[in-house]
Amino acid sequence: MHKKTMKSTEFRDRLRAFMEALGLDEEPMGLFYTDKKPHRAVSPKAQVPVSRLPEESDGSLNWLSCALGTVRRARRNKAPACFDEAHYGCLGAAFYMGFKPYYEPFEPALISTGIPGEMEGECYLDSPEKGKSFYDGVMPPKAAGSHLVIQPLSLFEDGELPEIVILFPQREAMIALNALTVFLTGDSDAVRMPFGQGCCGMISWPRRYREEGCQLAVIGGFDINGLRYLKKGEVSYAVPIELFTAMVSRWEEGMPGTRAWKRVRGG
Repeated sequence: MHKKTMKSTEFRDRLRAFMEALGLDEEPMGLFYTDKKPHRAVSPKAQVPVSRLPEESDGSLNWLSCALGTVRRARRNKAPACFDEAHYGCLGAAFYMGFKPYYEPFEPALISTGIPGEMEGECYLDSPEKGKSFYDGVMPPKAAGSHLVIQPLSLFEDGELPEIVILFPQREAMIALNALTVFLTGDSDAVRMPFGQGCCGMISWPRRYREEGCQLAVIGGFDINGLRYLKKGEVSYAVPIELFTAMVSRWEEGMPGTRAWKRVRGG
């Protein structure tokens, strides 16, 4: 793909037709790393920098902060969401974004059965040991710049490309995205729904699969703590930029271009 494609009239026209065909009314977001904070960016409030966390436990962390809340603000304002080693939301997000190379000791218990008398678990897994196995295995890629930015595709300048494109479909559009992903990759297992909190499904798994050379889509948004930051019935659908540009270029060849899909859409 030519580096100017994101801003070209041809790409914008193709993207508009693709969105209309799928019934998506919100511009996709692109995820990338940079060493420069974008103009008009929204960020979480500053926390203890991750480089100082092991030595600092003065109670200054906001444990309830969520990176998805910042992404929601960016979606509403059509602005960039920007994160860094001090503006990450929660400690789990700092890990999943690649700013922090380790997870906190309590996190395996948090996502499983908790710590009796101290902390209620979220019961996604049935033991802290399995929670630890998950954290040891997810291996989020290291941050590729000092800032992680998630912003609408229209904000990308000539020569800029996201690593990952994130859409927020509901059931009908997700059916079309699923079918188109399989059509373009030829892989019946190309749409994945791996376990992980909201920012893990939106950031860590898609980046890891892409770094491994896999053209896979990741469905996320099943973290109950992040549901408040998504619209009712909405999920995240994250794909590598290479697959997304193929979707925009070739969607008519797949199921979204069929008469059967047009009937579903009422056309």
